[in-house]
Amino acid sequence: MQALRIPALTLTAMGLVACPAEPEASCDPDAVGTICTVVGNGENGYDRNADDETLDALEAKMSLPQDTLTAPDGSIYILDWNNHRLRLLGTDGSLSWVAGRGELGGSLDDPANGDFNHPTNIVFDPSGENIIIAAWHNSKVRVIDRATGVVTDACGDGKRAYFGDDGPAASSSLDLPASVALDHHDDLVIMDQANQVLRRVDQAGDIHLLAGRCIVDAPAPSGPGPCAEGVEPVQCPEGANGPSGKFTCGDPLETCSLPCTPGYSGDDIPATEMRMAQPFGQSASPAGRILYDPAGNLLFADTGNHLIRRIDTEGIVRRVAGTPPIDGVPQNGYSGDGGSALEATLNFPVDLALADDGTLFFTDVYNHCVRAVDTDGHIRTAVGRCGEPGYEGDGGPPEDALLNLPFGVEWAGGRLVIADTGNSVIRTIVMP
Repeated sequence: MQALRIPALTLTAMGLVACPAEPEASCDPDAVGTICTVVGNGENGYDRNADDETLDALEAKMSLPQDTLTAPDGSIYILDWNNHRLRLLGTDGSLSWVAGRGELGGSLDDPANGDFNHPTNIVFDPSGENIIIAAWHNSKVRVIDRATGVVTDACGDGKRAYFGDDGPAASSSLDLPASVALDHHDDLVIMDQANQVLRRVDQAGDIHLLAGRCIVDAPAPSGPGPCAEGVEPVQCPEGANGPSGKFTCGDPLETCSLPCTPGYSGDDIPATEMRMAQPFGQSASPAGRILYDPAGNLLFADTGNHLIRRIDTEGIVRRVAGTPPIDGVPQNGYSGDGGSALEATLNFPVDLALADDGTLFFTDVYNHCVRAVDTDGHIRTAVGRCGEPGYEGDGGPPEDALLNLPFGVEWAGGRLVIADTGNSVIRTIVMP
């Protein structure tokens, strides 16, 4: 199977709108059916001394926020991605610093237990007292004590590799862990983005492969090419911190250090045989977020294949939205609103949110909108005008607004919270 060409998300790409409009000062974020900016002045940056001061949230700068997490009291934690920080929007409209100092700690193959480096996703632990964070470029999953601010490592040694399945999670190796979720047993599930797999950390602290296959079969000169017909790939040699999760038909000495090749092996098959296409490499973009529905099905964005997929409780992977690749070529674009989600085209879906009535929202990032799959399987645009990047519409209906590369979406008790990443703001809608 040939390697897929996946667009990299660069700062240039994320700055498509150079001079965003000012947020509407009179916008009421509690008005039903109205989109409002609640954090950020639209300027990409960071305020001097912001780590030590409480700011007016609408006057503060952010840099490409990725994700939000709403607390029971209505305050909202924000991953300020390119500032490498976790921040908190208080219920009084103030913005404060929580964790991270922008020191780019533990990046790439540096195993040092340093600061955050481009964190991408956050969830509460089962107690609600801690925040679990996908520390993406740290190649770790970390935990922040909400009361003390103390940060500890939960999974990953900081080296961008794939080792350690069925051993201790703390000494395993991840490659761009992009998203985290808790299953119905409170086990931690991780989207190991560049390794093209989903992994699970059990209650004993051991890590296991949950779904996906990491196969190195990119064509020459970047890889060994696919296995010959009828030949199964072999597992790469074990490393110092456990068995490798990679497979190849090439010379292990030459190919086992190469990245896992994105692919697509079809749906309605066991999830252990599944292949997906998540961005990889030094210029990769955050991707592939995950969530569980109340029935225990695992939903995820297969970002590079431009699909939303589901692993059901029987371990079978199924397509939820998007058109599958044709002859190995992903099908991206914008089409299908009003019809079956299975016949629509998407363009770089990343984050997912599930409403109380079962509606599935997702960020269609390169279409600059948030779309929804209703319980009858039909797709529609919920926020933004797909295909039109910009920053406008505060105080009006969400379908008339403009977004710019929205990476994050959250459902919080009837309110949709959007990380409007390219505009460096957070916006909300109380849904009708």
